[in-house]
Amino acid sequence: QVHGEAKRRYDEAGRPNHNFIHVMRDLHRALLIAKEEDDVNYTVLIPSVLLHDIGFCTDQHEKEGHDAAGARLAAEMLSSVGYQREEIDGVCHCILAHKGHADFPRTIEAKILYDADVLEKAGLVFLLFGGKVMGEFQESVDEFLSREIVHRSREISRGLFTRKGRELEGGRLQKVIALFRKIQDEVTNERPDYAISEPDLWAKHIPTD
Repeated sequence: QVHGEAKRRYDEAGRPNHNFIHVMRDLHRALLIAKEEDDVNYTVLIPSVLLHDIGFCTDQHEKEGHDAAGARLAAEMLSSVGYQREEIDGVCHCILAHKGHADFPRTIEAKILYDADVLEKAGLVFLLFGGKVMGEFQESVDEFLSREIVHRSREISRGLFTRKGRELEGGRLQKVIALFRKIQDEVTNERPDYAISEPDLWAKHIPTD
């Protein structure tokens, strides 16, 4: 039930990057990590992964953050299909903590979800996904790079929580952030045309008759 409802909501939202395809990649990673951990509650882990970005399917994600909005929506969805309060609380904690912003991972399920989601960014292929992110958020190259460099730096500083997560990461976050900084330097110093917006264009090139 959770799988079907989650897929329906992601598909209806139609987001280019935070969609059900991304969720399936995270679920695959989470299950790989969980195989090597003890006492994992899959009744909490699996719906946590399925619903971790469900906040992007609401109108509140820009104001509250998709983690907080997602946790509230997940609680409603799980309650309606008979999940127990303890399980709902466990899932909500995972969703709130999966970015390390609204909360910090305290349970093994939350740590697995956090690592699985960070691993989405720990590879050169994330540079390709970055184009989807920019389109989804309607942001400039500079806005994307500035945010992602900060987030990757925090993830590197924090480290991953599981042995398997660290093994899969293998220093790739450092490679990604190095490339982002190289691109940022190019856009700033060599190719500022990539960062031009419409207001910039009219301010610098006012048409005359």
